[in-house]
Amino acid sequence: MKKNTTVTVTGALTRANWETYTYRGYTGQPVRLQFKKKGTGTYTTLKTVTTDGKGNLRTTTKATADGYFRYSFAGTSTTPAVASAADYVDVK
Repeated sequence: MKKNTTVTVTGALTRANWETYTYRGYTGQPVRLQFKKKGTGTYTTLKTVTTDGKGNLRTTTKATADGYFRYSFAGTSTTPAVASAADYVDVK
C-alpha cells in the first residue's frame, strides 16, 4: 500500500445476551481506533468511533507507516474492556 493511502477500518462490538444466549451488537458505544507503529510497543489512539444501531464500526484513516490497527473498547459497568486483534498494514 502506498504511503498516505486512505484505509477503511471496520469491526463490530458485540456482547452476550444471557436471556437469548446469543451475541448482539452493543450500540452507541465509543470505541477507540488505535495504531502501533512497527517496532514499537505502544498503541496510540487516532480517533474515537461510535458503534451504530447494530454495533458496527467503520472509519477511515491514512496509512502513514508500517504498523498495526486495532479497536479498543474501555468497557462499562456491565461489560468489560476489550481490544480487537490487530491488523497489519505494510506501507511502501
